[in-house]
Amino acid sequence: MARIHAKSVAHYADEFDFSGLSNTAELLVETAIADATAFADTDMTYLQGKGSFAFNINGFFDGTGGYDAEMFIDLTATARAVGVYHDNIGGSLGYEGQTIVQSQSRAANIGAACVLDVNWLGESVVHRSVILHAATAQAATENGTEREAGALSSGQTGRGILRLLAAPGGAGNNTLDVKIQHDTTGFPSPTDEITFTQLDQASVALSEVITDTTTTTDTFWRVVITYAGAGSRTFSIVVGFGIYLT
Repeated sequence: MARIHAKSVAHYADEFDFSGLSNTAELLVETAIADATAFADTDMTYLQGKGSFAFNINGFFDGTGGYDAEMFIDLTATARAVGVYHDNIGGSLGYEGQTIVQSQSRAANIGAACVLDVNWLGESVVHRSVILHAATAQAATENGTEREAGALSSGQTGRGILRLLAAPGGAGNNTLDVKIQHDTTGFPSPTDEITFTQLDQASVALSEVITDTTTTTDTFWRVVITYAGAGSRTFSIVVGFGIYLT
């Protein structure tokens, strides 16, 4: 049986890739339990309440102002899209969720590395996700590799997230259109499910989350990219998709 080594774990917070600055990524999932036992009951009885989650990310302090500065801003920010994957390449599996920073711990022991640990408290549900496409220099039209992520049934929501990790490089007035499609294996007749806002030469690092509840029995999903315009712009993008109970 193949094992996954944690050395390649990817950690995203909105459009920021903090993989190289974090050394531990922990997902906590809990369910609220209420004691409903009556006095005359023979056994203990409990009611299961709403579930909750948190990401605990342990990282190193970044004196250049990147990691630390962004985390400090996040103290007052809501609905930050946090994703943790076993790698930052297409096909990697992981977890995504909307979060708010609960606490930040900065420790500096004499003679040791300065650390910055962040606890992200979930604002909604956490769900399994797959990286449909990851490219450090996208500069071409492409039909992405199909990934099996499951059918989208009634009572479920599909959630796509596009991360542009940096402003486009190069020169010119190129544009990039990114959408997520579904179909059966081989994609004989694909259907558009999620269309993201067009990226262009004026784009800055950004993230966009789009949800959709249109049901389908198709279980295969892919990213379709249309590259247009005159120039040599390159786009560093990561696209994830997952399905969760509404």
